[in-house]
Amino acid sequence: MASSNPRRAAFDILRQVEDGAFADLALDAVLTRGRLTDQRDRALLTELVYGVLRRRGSIDFALAQFCQQPLAKLEPAVLRILRLSAHQLLHLDRIPAHAVVNEAV
Repeated sequence: MASSNPRRAAFDILRQVEDGAFADLALDAVLTRGRLTDQRDRALLTELVYGVLRRRGSIDFALAQFCQQPLAKLEPAVLRILRLSAHQLLHLDRIPAHAVVNEAV
């Protein structure tokens, strides 16, 4: 599903990667469809996908400090949203926290 929302598109791409897709091919497929026309949205999508994949270990470590149950027991979609949100809050300084939380909810 192609989306014009970079966070939703990142969520979908990360799901595909979990199912065995290659991140670069899944990302390229979304970018070439042309739904994300704003260069900032395209850059955010790319950063979200590669950032979550690159920093997954440290993101999961941070999340585990606050989750009451092991991350492996969370629904995959919920964990994906948490990872995307944590990456934005911990590693991206140009996105306000309220925007991250609003989009996650």
